[in-house]
Amino acid sequence: MVWFGYCDDEPDSFISFDPVFTNTQHNLNNNPNLVFDFVLVYRKAPRRSDSDSDDDLEDFCNLETRIVRQTHEFDREWLIGGDREQIEANVFHILEIIQVPSFSDIVHTLTIDILDLKKHVSVSDSPEIERIRVEIDTIVPSFPDDNDDFDLDLD
Repeated sequence: MVWFGYCDDEPDSFISFDPVFTNTQHNLNNNPNLVFDFVLVYRKAPRRSDSDSDDDLEDFCNLETRIVRQTHEFDREWLIGGDREQIEANVFHILEIIQVPSFSDIVHTLTIDILDLKKHVSVSDSPEIERIRVEIDTIVPSFPDDNDDFDLDLD
C-alpha cells in the first residue's frame, strides 16, 4: 500500500469487505450467486504542477469526491471455485465491471478476502452468506464516465 507523506498519512486506497450472514444456520434459500453491495468512493487526483508549493499539498487534502453505490451478483462457483490465480483474475474482472482501477493493493486485498471467504464456505456447519458489503475508497485520475480525457503522467 502506498502512503502519502502528508494529509495525516492517509493511504491511497481503503477497502472494507464485510460478509453478511443469514440469521439461520441452515437456510433453505441456497442462492447459487453471491450478492455484492459496493460503495465506491472515488477521489479525483489534482492535476500535477511543476512547483512543489504548499497549495499542491493542500489539493491532496481536499480532493473532489464522488460516491457510487452498485449491487452485483456473481456465481459462487465462478467467484470462489478456482485457485488463487483464478480468483485474482476474477477480481480483475470485477474491478473492470465496477470501474475501479486495478491497483495492486486493491487486487491483493480483495483476492485475500475472497480466499478467506472460500475457506469459510468450505466449512460445512458455517452460516450461509447472504451478501457481501464492499467499500472501496481510492484516488483516481478521473471519475468513471467523465468525458475529460485526463491522462495520468507517471514520471
